[in-house]
Amino acid sequence: GIDGGGTKTAVELRWSDYSSNTRAVFGPLNCNSDRPATAKTLADTMAWLAAQPGGVSGCGALCIGSAGISNPDAYHFLENTVRAGGYRGPLQIVGDQVTALAGALGTPVGTVLIAGTGSICYARTADGHERRSGGWGHLIDDEGSAYALGRDILRTALTALVADRLGAESVQSVIRFTYAPTTTKKEIAALATLLDPALQQGDAAAHAIVDKAANELAAMAAAVIPALDLQNGAIALLGSVLVKNRTLRTTLTARLHAQFPSLSFPTPLGDAADGAAVMAEILYKQGGISYA
Repeated sequence: GIDGGGTKTAVELRWSDYSSNTRAVFGPLNCNSDRPATAKTLADTMAWLAAQPGGVSGCGALCIGSAGISNPDAYHFLENTVRAGGYRGPLQIVGDQVTALAGALGTPVGTVLIAGTGSICYARTADGHERRSGGWGHLIDDEGSAYALGRDILRTALTALVADRLGAESVQSVIRFTYAPTTTKKEIAALATLLDPALQQGDAAAHAIVDKAANELAAMAAAVIPALDLQNGAIALLGSVLVKNRTLRTTLTARLHAQFPSLSFPTPLGDAADGAAVMAEILYKQGGISYA
């Protein structure tokens, strides 16, 4: 199982007799932004796999989870690169929301709501039907994400906290930071951590931002859960925002429980690399027939 990310790629190797698991970490894998780096990461991965007992030919199934594979060109690039590395077995390439779901719940069935730098809600049934909401990027989407929180912080009375974080001398300095060509969505998203101290001080603007984010994330879940009749299933809450901001997580959980009283909120079992390995195992047991 391969979990491709923008900064690193985690590879989970599981033996079919369940005797052991082995994990390795390689470079970034994002073929929509840096194909040479992605090609090197996959080449390093295949070389590592070749050095394992049984080698590349002994791999019963392989699954890659990565962002951006809805782009057919990106999908085929990953497929061709793996094949060029000598792997000829069953191969499945899915979005990283699929592997996040499978890793968190131990199965690719249920719902996952992720709020990190960006946000997405993804749900899948046992027979492979799926539905998603969000995940289309910060320019038109990513509500309830760290980026959205940072953006809302910039336009509220929390400007003083922002100025202190940035070492800015005035509101004008904060505005210049916001619109500077060197300021990326990650810099805006990093401001989300300012919510905690503001919440502890009882800041009304901070509480309003949390309420807005909880409502938006709950709306994303409501767009997919009933459509697949998963109201009685499980939902995994993932991503830095939902892991680190207890107030937002608690508020969101209350919103979702009010809408779906039978929905469960289990503690995640594993990460996306685990999920990719779960998907690979399913593929192996199906005899190499992919349903994604």
